[in-house]
Amino acid sequence: MAELCFNTMNRSAYLLGDEDPDLLGQIDAAAAAGFRLFGPDEFSIARFRREGGRVEALAERMQALGMRTYELPTLMVNDDRVTTRAEIDRLAEIARILRPDFIQLNMDSKVDERVIDELRRAGDVFAGLGAGLAIEYLPWLPEVCSIDSTRAVLDRAQIEGAGVLVDTWHFTHSADTWEDLESLPLDELSYVQFDDHPPLESDDLVMETLMRRAMPGEGVFELDRFCDLLRAKGFDGVVSCEILSEQTRSMALETFAERVYSTSRRYWP
Repeated sequence: MAELCFNTMNRSAYLLGDEDPDLLGQIDAAAAAGFRLFGPDEFSIARFRREGGRVEALAERMQALGMRTYELPTLMVNDDRVTTRAEIDRLAEIARILRPDFIQLNMDSKVDERVIDELRRAGDVFAGLGAGLAIEYLPWLPEVCSIDSTRAVLDRAQIEGAGVLVDTWHFTHSADTWEDLESLPLDELSYVQFDDHPPLESDDLVMETLMRRAMPGEGVFELDRFCDLLRAKGFDGVVSCEILSEQTRSMALETFAERVYSTSRRYWP
């Protein structure tokens, strides 16, 4: 049975503005819903720390509830070397405490050799902390925008423990084909992020992905085909549940976490 991870981006400080993401409350709600893996986003962790919270308190709460950190979103690796290195160092400080399996990252610039060097640097830093790199491609990015383009970057970088993060949203709205997913070797697939979506209402993919996702089974994605294909390949890894929806953002944490768990578990029994 695939393990499910609760991803906090729906109530991230990145999206909530002045509203408190309530990371401790999200841990409690996720545990009560049945999650044993957690993915606290770095935007909310940064706010938690600014308001006097200790990262150790997050780790302690998870441990008390039988949970652990699986993914740590989000690191940006790009052609701004100074900012990239500062971000690597900042997330490394958090990772030393939370001990995630993966650092989720995006690459939002063209990928030249300088960017590859920074990606390797990130690989070295986080490998020393027991974490791999999971590159999440986004269909609107200039280069790392599909399974094939992500694999090409990984082939250039040759980083042990680095792989492709396949999100059902980005898979569906990118140039990816089912053949691309079929040809992705399991040892290059870090993990899956899982969600659904109604028909697009605009060509603003960023707005759509942040504001209009749906619970699995409540949209138009071919989720049964997606899951069947991965299972036929032998996938039994972790599925991170990342439903980003303005409609659900103000939902009670307990209700949201339970709905995310139950709708996702139907596809990953």
